Amino acid sequence: MKVPLHFGEEVIELEISENNLSGFYQPAKLTEAAGKDALANAINRGFVGLPNRIAERSVGVLLPDGTRDFPLDDVLPLLLQLLQNAKKIHFFICTGSHDPETESNSKIVVAIHKKAVAAGILGYEITLHDCQNTPFSSAGVTRQGTQVRYNARLDEVDVFIALSDVKHHYFAGYSNPIKNIAPGLCDFETIQRNHSLTFDPRSQAGIHPWHSEKNRRDNPLAIDQLEAMERIVRERPFWAITTISREGVIQWIDCGPAETVTAKAFQWADAYNAHTVKPARYMVVSPGGLPNDVDLYIAQRALELTSSVIADGGRILFLAACPDGIGSRLTKENFENRLSEPLETILRKTPNEYHLFEHKPYRFAKLIRRLAGLWLYTKMPDSMIQQIHMRPCGDPQAIVDAWIKNDPDASILVVDGANKLFLRI
Repeated sequence: MKVPLHFGEEVIELEISENNLSGFYQPAKLTEAAGKDALANAINRGFVGLPNRIAERSVGVLLPDGTRDFPLDDVLPLLLQLLQNAKKIHFFICTGSHDPETESNSKIVVAIHKKAVAAGILGYEITLHDCQNTPFSSAGVTRQGTQVRYNARLDEVDVFIALSDVKHHYFAGYSNPIKNIAPGLCDFETIQRNHSLTFDPRSQAGIHPWHSEKNRRDNPLAIDQLEAMERIVRERPFWAITTISREGVIQWIDCGPAETVTAKAFQWADAYNAHTVKPARYMVVSPGGLPNDVDLYIAQRALELTSSVIADGGRILFLAACPDGIGSRLTKENFENRLSEPLETILRKTPNEYHLFEHKPYRFAKLIRRLAGLWLYTKMPDSMIQQIHMRPCGDPQAIVDAWIKNDPDASILVVDGANKLFLRI
């Protein structure tokens, strides 16, 4: 049978017999996606009384950056209809530690201008966050020792509204509205200290302090992000629009107080996109196409959310286009260069020696060490792939065929859109 997988802007079909296909997982696709009327009803219902509550107040709208696939075109025009009474709307593009100067972020800026003008809103401003070259304010130190420094323009905001597409996140539990602020609008050192908590094994997918189940709240890194956000927001209202989407199509949406709607989103993300599977010896993984495989730094999320089910000595074929290479200019030293070092050197890294982005090569090294092989089908040159301890793949079908030829009973697990899935044994 033909199994479709996203690769950059393409869809690749692999031929795998039913006897060799142990499972095919994709983000949930409901029979009916939310239409425009349903979206408008959800936003109006979730924000009852919002126009009066933001009258003559400054509203900060917190938007994901270009590495996230939030359905902005569907949501933002409906939100702007409710913000006509605001004294000012300040749009923040929450880049965190990502490079702000990208084409995808420029497109978001252009889209905001067009939608604000179309809505008749004149009093607005756009801030493209830069974690290294921005005036910062201080919010003290968290219980875990993170010095919280954040974009000083947030001090001008009276009300916060975060837009967040919720999915499982391999060390923060889930992508969620808190992350729009911390780390999304914090400085480099704040993000670095928070991300050093990735070395704590409790910092994992599906665990978050806002989870509705009490036994799924102990995630040190997410707890630290929550405290940082609370120190920044203080007593000001913090609302959110949370969605669960697939390929830009909204499957679920809720709006209102951030904690309330985020807890609901976690439940639905678990129901739609968390799967318990048997251990696999062969696996094919795709992040889901652009923007989720724009570079290897971004694409790695897909492996982190799925590879725990691969058995020691197993084999993974990873389909990630990576038109922008291994990573951005900001991640080169501590991701690309570190990933090129011997695996033993990478694995000697400790939390006390951590520099931002080094958790990525550390996790890659741990995975590569326990596999028989990690093949990478990509647009990057073979020499670059070999340098980072992976095997170049010129033809994904040939790799799958070789697996089956060498092991006729091979049971292959295939995952598309892995950036929005969570697989566990």
